[in-house]
Amino acid sequence: MKLLLVGYLHSEGGVKHLTLWLARGMAERGHQVTVATPGPIGSEPWDLPEEDSVRIVNIDTVGQVLHGYPGGKDSAFDCVVVIGTGWKSMIGPLLNRRIRKRVFFEVMSGERNGLLDPRMLVHLGFDAIVGQGRPVETQFCSNFGWTGRHTTIPAMPHPLERVADLARSAPLRPARGALKACYFSRLSPHKGAHWLLEQWDQVSEHVGSLDIWGTGPDERRIRDTIAAKGLQDRVRLHGRYQGDENYIAQLQSYDVELLPTFGFEGAPLVLLEAMACGLPFVANGVGGIPDYANPDCRITSGNLAEFLPALASMAEALYAEQIDHARLQRHYNATFSFTALCDRWESFLQEIVAT
Repeated sequence: MKLLLVGYLHSEGGVKHLTLWLARGMAERGHQVTVATPGPIGSEPWDLPEEDSVRIVNIDTVGQVLHGYPGGKDSAFDCVVVIGTGWKSMIGPLLNRRIRKRVFFEVMSGERNGLLDPRMLVHLGFDAIVGQGRPVETQFCSNFGWTGRHTTIPAMPHPLERVADLARSAPLRPARGALKACYFSRLSPHKGAHWLLEQWDQVSEHVGSLDIWGTGPDERRIRDTIAAKGLQDRVRLHGRYQGDENYIAQLQSYDVELLPTFGFEGAPLVLLEAMACGLPFVANGVGGIPDYANPDCRITSGNLAEFLPALASMAEALYAEQIDHARLQRHYNATFSFTALCDRWESFLQEIVAT
């Protein structure tokens, strides 16, 4: 197949990550892949990756959009996959009449952002919608009135299995009340890192230490609360994390990952990365998170009031050595690994192109 992926590749972010790994995966399977990216937003740097097997085209002028990018003799494609949202991302593929099939990949929550949400353009010529989680897919179809073809394919996490051997020795039984917990995510109010500090009296019944990894607008408030509560010896704020071998070692050094996110949510990749490393997690079941359910993790119904009881349940299971870390990794390998998700994308795109 000759494929066009449209996604923002400058700076860092989830769309860049998803676009690149999907492009690499399809290229590895022998498909001809071009990625078109809108130009840098605001003051963000020019930061396009260098790829050997994937052609990358920067779209930074209105003329390029109006001519149905990427333009030129190589503008005919079997299928385009638009990842994320934006007027440039949506309009260009619609104006390129040499594209046979158009797919929109919803990597947000499926919630609509006002009357002028550019995702409404799916009705002008897209053939299918893919949600990164079943609840996300359902939400999108409801909020945007989409009755055409739709399916769910999970978003690709960083394929840590390609970085290093993820096999881990069986962890020691943690002492009661001394779990080593971690939080990996953006430090935004709705992600819940500060909420964990607000509930610390109950969290600390099982958690001996909490490492918070990430950056964002809630960082100052989190630092201030750690200081005000005198938690410097038990809660540490580490800043940005990288998806490399050090990240794997970090994940495998903890007993449990906590993500009490609330509000609009997609399907956090950090939970899949924890799963890949055999690290159980407790998460609030909003957005696409319920799709990650398995016997070795705890996911609420989406009601944050259930999070602390879920943490207590996880703690008791860890104390009793009822969590099977190898089973958790097998679930990831079968369902969410790079190979498994490339299989699903390739099959889906071949089917779309054939119809």
